[in-house]
Amino acid sequence: MNTRDGILLYCLKQFNGERSLSGILHLVKGKKTSQTLSDGHLFNLSFLFGVLPSLEREDFEKTISHLIELSLAKRLEDRYIITEEGDEQLAKLLKDRPYLFAFNGLRYRNAELPFYRLLALYIQAVSHSTRNNYDFLPVSRDPVTLYLVKRIFPKQNERQAEADQLYREFLSLLGELPGRHAEIFVLKLSRYGRTGLTNNQAASVLGLPVEDTELIFRSVLHYLLMNAEEGQKFYPVLNKLVNCLEINDPLTVSAQKTWRLLKSGNSMEQIIMIRKMRKSTIEDHLVEIAIHYPNFSVDPYVTEQEQEKIIAAFEKLQTKKLKRIKESLGDDISYFKIRLVLGRAGDRIGAGSPVK
Repeated sequence: MNTRDGILLYCLKQFNGERSLSGILHLVKGKKTSQTLSDGHLFNLSFLFGVLPSLEREDFEKTISHLIELSLAKRLEDRYIITEEGDEQLAKLLKDRPYLFAFNGLRYRNAELPFYRLLALYIQAVSHSTRNNYDFLPVSRDPVTLYLVKRIFPKQNERQAEADQLYREFLSLLGELPGRHAEIFVLKLSRYGRTGLTNNQAASVLGLPVEDTELIFRSVLHYLLMNAEEGQKFYPVLNKLVNCLEINDPLTVSAQKTWRLLKSGNSMEQIIMIRKMRKSTIEDHLVEIAIHYPNFSVDPYVTEQEQEKIIAAFEKLQTKKLKRIKESLGDDISYFKIRLVLGRAGDRIGAGSPVK
């Protein structure tokens, strides 16, 4: 079983037959819809959002069929679940690939490439300029990247200090990673006297599958992005680079517009009228907002008593299948209210304990 098989098997385990196969494909490809974002949160899979962006449906279906042939997964009518053998094999694979849990796909998927371009060009430019060598071929000709590097590049008398600080930051951060992970990252960087390697070349040097090399490298980028965002005091140069980027809002574009109207004091009914959208669409947006913004209160939409009933129903049934929860609650509590409450509680009710 390769890493891609393991990722899809892990998604099968987390979904536990309570969502469709298409839900898995949309999540790993990074399809940003209200349903995908909600499921990622509810089943603790948001970190894998967009982890396999180039996976095509045909290859995805072949992989699922292959997992079934190996008795690692099985189909029960319209449900797909992991087998006991699959669970054992998955545990071994994940133990050997802990870097998968370093991903934060929902936050950093679209920041990966811009960050790498910016970082790679900045390192190349700094390393050459400290040696008074300005005759080099830029590793990126992306106009935005070139503009950003020029805008934040240190003055001549500050460049050596900047290079030394950046070296210390990398020494600290990469020193926390397994040696091979740090090596992949370093091998791909161009600097004075050295040209960075491609994923294929780095994989060949280290004797790793190309797909694993790429995944490890991307996980390192996510790790650096997270630390640079949160650690201005300890990683000032990396923080400066990250601040040049627009880190994606976790909401869909349409939900962002609803969120802005909510913050301006509009009610759900007013937003429906302003945006000329169906009530169900605005409800989808509210579920997204509840998932991603802890300060957003669901109390105006669900009473405390209703919230308690929904959580009690979940704990009793031990399912995230909305239909079963709805049937146990009756007609008084809508699907919207259930989704809102479970969306808000998703990280707590599912953390470390996939629904059986």
